[in-house]
Amino acid sequence: MPKIARIKKRHLLKAKEQKILSEQLDRDLGNGRTKLSEERRLEEGVLEDGSKIYLSEGIIVFFELEGRIFPALRSVLDGLVQIPQVVVDMGAVKFVVNGADVMRPGVTKVDDGIIQGSIVSIVDEKHGKPLAIGVSTMSSDDMRNAVSGKVVLSKHHVGDELWEYGKS
Repeated sequence: MPKIARIKKRHLLKAKEQKILSEQLDRDLGNGRTKLSEERRLEEGVLEDGSKIYLSEGIIVFFELEGRIFPALRSVLDGLVQIPQVVVDMGAVKFVVNGADVMRPGVTKVDDGIIQGSIVSIVDEKHGKPLAIGVSTMSSDDMRNAVSGKVVLSKHHVGDELWEYGKS
């Protein structure tokens, strides 16, 4: 996850730049869907480490990490992005919200269509609220058949710097 000590540069994306970003999101999200309309204007911010974030109305909605564009939790909560979900039991929640990777024993349900390397949201089984964004280490079927091991590598979680930035 990028460190958000300070945004060095920030500018409003032109329509052409926003279209290119939307196309990259489609590639990076795979079977996820975005609801980026031309009316929603995005800003690009460059952080001190050179990574990029994308903001809408002062809230981070996407971030760049490891050469990919990831949705921020707020964009998933607001319905701007829909990505496959991995549901964890309530015992795993305290670990996930502290940035831990998701281990197979804590998983109760997996959406279809996840392939290894997919960007997924991790949600709790009781409320169905997104807790983290991560990258799957295996496909949906492999996750269901596994009995142990890491199934999702956490990249962004509730309470981290991305979550706290712009919070009212």
